[in-house]
Amino acid sequence: MKSKYILLSLLLLVIGCSKEKTERERYEETTSSFTYKTYKAASATTVGPAVTLYNHELPDTIAPVKTEYAHLLLGYLWTISKKPAMAFAEADLAQESTDEDVRYLAQSLRSIAMYEQGWDTLAREESQLAKSQLRKSKSEVQYEATVFYMLLGLVKAYEKDFNQSKFYWAGFANETGIHWPYQLTDAIADLQANRLQQGLQKLKVLSQDKAVPESLRITLAEQIEAIEKKGGDVESPFFWPKLISSLVIDELKKTSSGQLTGLLNMLEGLMEKLPG
Repeated sequence: MKSKYILLSLLLLVIGCSKEKTERERYEETTSSFTYKTYKAASATTVGPAVTLYNHELPDTIAPVKTEYAHLLLGYLWTISKKPAMAFAEADLAQESTDEDVRYLAQSLRSIAMYEQGWDTLAREESQLAKSQLRKSKSEVQYEATVFYMLLGLVKAYEKDFNQSKFYWAGFANETGIHWPYQLTDAIADLQANRLQQGLQKLKVLSQDKAVPESLRITLAEQIEAIEKKGGDVESPFFWPKLISSLVIDELKKTSSGQLTGLLNMLEGLMEKLPG
């Protein structure tokens, strides 16, 4: 009898161990990890002084950078670098801000990082936690408005709301002069609505536009062929958001705004010094 109880206990243990973790459990595991805690503590003490030094070197004609936006951009850089613990830490630090826009963007950043991890349900829940329905950036400072439009354009793309996504990318285009994210989401919105001919025509125009990054033009040509063969079936619902998120930072570095380029270069240098 005793041996039966032992076998039953072992069986229950095996079943318990083999049970797949929920998205929430995986998220909590990441944000309770040594990596997360170590990085968050380091970022909390390092980013502020780095931003102060950066601002001190700016000419008086350029608006100083706010530390919260540095945390948001760092979180985005960690997201596309596949370092979720650092991305979540930066989102949490940004959400400590008293600025309503920043807290909303912190939730959007966290949602994007969750989508990147494949935690679709949790990502949608996080996005819905933001109660304010913000329609445009309240800031007249270019880097703040750029971050605003970029993060919200991406989170709406991950939610497959491409009509709303292209609205934010239109604002992004106005701030940066980078138009292809709007054009791409506009074409995807057509495909999503089964306006295949219109969508494909727009994608073909993009694939031949020299202002579009070469890697994107090559990918577009491949996707156009796949879509035409499959009658509009796009392989992955998150293919396009992931593609945009990986390319848009490189495009921002080429922007005419010296402040954005300088800020991104400073943050990338900071990434090498922070634990990760």
